[in-house]
Amino acid sequence: MLATAFAVGAAATATANAGHTTARYPSRVRVVLATRTVDLYHSASIRVSGTTSRSVAVRLVGAIDRAGLAYRWTPYPWQVLRVRHGTWRGELPAPPLFGIYRLQLRLDHGRSLVSSVRWLLRVFPRGTMRRPSFATAAGAVRHFVGRLPGHKVLVASRRWPLARFDHRDPRLNRQFAIAYAPRGDARPTSRLGLFVTTVRDGFHGRWRLLQATTQPYD
Repeated sequence: MLATAFAVGAAATATANAGHTTARYPSRVRVVLATRTVDLYHSASIRVSGTTSRSVAVRLVGAIDRAGLAYRWTPYPWQVLRVRHGTWRGELPAPPLFGIYRLQLRLDHGRSLVSSVRWLLRVFPRGTMRRPSFATAAGAVRHFVGRLPGHKVLVASRRWPLARFDHRDPRLNRQFAIAYAPRGDARPTSRLGLFVTTVRDGFHGRWRLLQATTQPYD
């Protein structure tokens, strides 16, 4: 599962809490994940450098806490990092929902929050990154239906809103309710339905299939 260390940091965007300042922090914080992608059962090792902060913690924005109740919004907890030779290290446990998540750093016990659109952790089923990608999420949905057994065609597709407990970023994670049928069979009784989730490989990346389920949150 581990890959060559993947640097997801470049120039970070710093945002201060009300009444606090970020002037003491460098404009460049480097975040390195030991693996680009994890499944639901593993953690991602993280290293943070380029900051003189006295404390560093990290979280996955929009992720759910694994220890929370099912179908209830319980925010992913801050993971406190430990410093060694100027580099902060720790682990990011995978959240219980597949998706792509932006990382956020908390510096100096909350005096500053720092993030970047390039700091992303992918929580994917095995093989997701080998699937073809498309310019649009709709293109990924059409391709999925076209590869189903029995020469199926897409009959209808509708963007499906994320549930109240699901705070995944909709710019990166999109869900659709779809209907499909055998090619040339117009009978309403021949139609079948699925919920299809697509993910975007970064804020300016391409879309691919994440998973298809019979219920929105199987």
